[in-house]
Amino acid sequence: MASDEFDIIRRHFNRSELAFAVPAVPLAIGDDCALLRPSPGCELAVSMDMLVEGVHFLADCDPFQLGQRTLLVNLSDLAAMGARPLCFTLALSLPRSDAPWLARFSAGLARVAAQHHCPLVGGDLTASAPTVAGRVGPLCLCVQVHGEVPAGAALRRSGARVGDVICVTGSLGDAAAGLHILRDGAWPELATPLRERLLQAFHAPQSRVATGMALRGLASAAIDLSDGLASDLGHILQASGVGARVELDELPLSEALCAAVPPEQRPGLALGGGDDYELCFTVPPQQLQAVQARLAALGTPVSRIGEIVAGSGVQWRRAGVPTALKVRGYNHFDGGGAPT
Repeated sequence: MASDEFDIIRRHFNRSELAFAVPAVPLAIGDDCALLRPSPGCELAVSMDMLVEGVHFLADCDPFQLGQRTLLVNLSDLAAMGARPLCFTLALSLPRSDAPWLARFSAGLARVAAQHHCPLVGGDLTASAPTVAGRVGPLCLCVQVHGEVPAGAALRRSGARVGDVICVTGSLGDAAAGLHILRDGAWPELATPLRERLLQAFHAPQSRVATGMALRGLASAAIDLSDGLASDLGHILQASGVGARVELDELPLSEALCAAVPPEQRPGLALGGGDDYELCFTVPPQQLQAVQARLAALGTPVSRIGEIVAGSGVQWRRAGVPTALKVRGYNHFDGGGAPT
């Protein structure tokens, strides 16, 4: 069993499967800092997300699945900028030293790291502090991803223009439905293959890194859908100073979601459920065909759901008719919301 933080790092994280060598990292784990060497003519893209037990994942989740999810949700930020992953750092606050748990968690990390050629290059490890009630604090995982993008080519939130088409990749609401299954035992009658699809959407969201890179030079703005379309599209609109019309009938909903969820509950999951980690982007109409061709070559499903208009906020429409819909995405300090 691992005896201290240095032994834990050596046994479970400073391993060739996870902390492998790449040209962009001339110095990785083992010194006070890692040294990075981005490609000439590229800018660094850096993002950080924290995952907290009881907030972002359940206490009894499988550690291998958690390892995958921890890195995938962070790589989604690089995807939204059109950046190529270089490496990542990891900070953990552990309630206890559990060698079997750590082995499976690091194996999940390693699988995603290898798939994206994105090694672990450093971080920090500490024991969770006791709470006021005397219990040990929750497991906290904090990842910082580093990527690169050609100078001036990064996809940003501020480029949407009136007349642009609004698109999303994949399907919406599956991960939120999967969380309801895990947390509440929802829809017990759902066929096993469909149930597994919803659970998989939560545990291991589809990577859109290659998709983001393919959108360079075509998309005018982009964001990843972590808190729900209603909230995240709003960030594009605010940054770009525009409004949007969105056709509810065009939202991409999976067979699994439609089989599990009554029609009146689907908009709540698709628009405000969060955890999709798909890409929402805008594209000038004359570039739409090129986008569709590039994404088809990658096998990435893409749906046109609306357009950018003058003004502010989102006008929701059904069958072309404006529909009154109050919806907001997930918010850590008010619990998010569902359509009413």
